[in-house]
Amino acid sequence: MVAAPAAAAREPIPFAPLPTATCADEMPCVPAAATALEHVPGAPRLSVIVIAYRMPRQAMNTLRSLVAGYQRGVTPADYEVLVVENESAEMLDAAEVQALGPQFRYYARREVEPTPVHAINYAASLARANMIAVMIDGARLLSPGVISYTLAAQRLTRDAIIAVPGYHLGEKLQQEAMLAGYDETLEQQLLERIGWPADGYRLFEISCLSGTSAGGWFKPMGESNFVAVSRELWHRLGGFDPRFNETGGGQVNLDFYKRACELPDTVPVILAGEGSFHQFHGGITTGQAGEKRRAIMAAHFAQYASLRGGPYKPPEKRPIVFGAFPDNAMKTVEHAARTVRMARGEV
Repeated sequence: MVAAPAAAAREPIPFAPLPTATCADEMPCVPAAATALEHVPGAPRLSVIVIAYRMPRQAMNTLRSLVAGYQRGVTPADYEVLVVENESAEMLDAAEVQALGPQFRYYARREVEPTPVHAINYAASLARANMIAVMIDGARLLSPGVISYTLAAQRLTRDAIIAVPGYHLGEKLQQEAMLAGYDETLEQQLLERIGWPADGYRLFEISCLSGTSAGGWFKPMGESNFVAVSRELWHRLGGFDPRFNETGGGQVNLDFYKRACELPDTVPVILAGEGSFHQFHGGITTGQAGEKRRAIMAAHFAQYASLRGGPYKPPEKRPIVFGAFPDNAMKTVEHAARTVRMARGEV
């Protein structure tokens, strides 16, 4: 294969997201008058939406990382998992999903557009809890404290936006690693090496920060693949904007997170010691290379600009960092601090 000229590869894609060096100076606070999110009697405290499409093995791994027991300090009554799968030739086994626990509910649906947005909004209409969390990509393993810390953080304020940083399994971003031969077989060997799922925090040992979380938690994150908001806030935002109909939803996940964070009364909360770990599956933005990936990203960026009047820029509101840090995540703590110090010219 003949490589593209280096100069062409360096050309920026029109309307590419704009980087943000540091968070706003204003420090976050929870107002003294803030109220915790109410619990609906007889309903779970959290509804987790997981979207799947043509990734049955990876999606089942993701769902196993949502089982009570793997998720520590919670019971099946505390949360529900709504699994929505747009029809394809590679589907989950509904019985296998529902056998994971009484909190799992599975829905298969037809979709005429190449986007998960309608599936997400459909699932939200079925959610029973007063807090809704979205995992737009069903190929993401979670660390074991995500549910318990989300439930704890919702007690800070009903206006919390609770987000988990993103990682890729492997030493490099998967769109780069695949060029050197990274695939599902090598990834399975990594998971076997750490004995997953025995200790989900060992995922930090075999991963790197994803692109939208690359600056660490002390710089503005671009998105989260586990983001939770109150039902009230969900309706204020109108859910996920259905006009994002590019493949995979384009930049709709970034858009939702940004719109939520930029409301004047919301409080972003980052579960910094937890993670959402992307599995390789030939995805829209992580499993393509060269001109094909460039064309896909250009279409995503152009649609965002047409809907919002310009390129995407991460929200600058400074988040509250919440939770605890496992020892094997300390390299990312150091990285997060260093990137901010570099932006300030201190190192």
